[in-house]
Amino acid sequence: MLGQLITKVFTGEASIFLARLRQMAIIYALMAFVAFFLAFFLIVSGYIWLTQTVGALPAALYFAGGCAVLLAILYIVLLVVGRPPKERASDRLQRDVASIAGVAALANAPSLLRSVKRRKGLVLIPVAGLAVWAAVRAYASRRNTR
Repeated sequence: MLGQLITKVFTGEASIFLARLRQMAIIYALMAFVAFFLAFFLIVSGYIWLTQTVGALPAALYFAGGCAVLLAILYIVLLVVGRPPKERASDRLQRDVASIAGVAALANAPSLLRSVKRRKGLVLIPVAGLAVWAAVRAYASRRNTR
């Protein structure tokens, strides 16, 4: 937007641009005002409906719990957004490496399938690993239920 303003200053259309920008700001402020009341009345009507359905005290407790959950979610979002740029760059790098590994795996899939077609015994290795993993999971879940 700043680039557009600089361009308009050089071409002599800055006053038109600023007038349009002011009109848009006023409209957005009015929309935010109406959206606030929309959300407020939706919450109030939800509370009234819940009060008629389950009673006043449980409805108040449900809404307090919902607000607590929203507060926790917003706090987590604040922590994620407030992380230093180095950590966010590291996360992006990890995602990029994972996507490159996925692309490499898909690119090598035809050659892997050809080698499996030639040597059918290669299929037994992942099947055996899956069977061992399933047996360990079954044994661990059975052991935990006793």
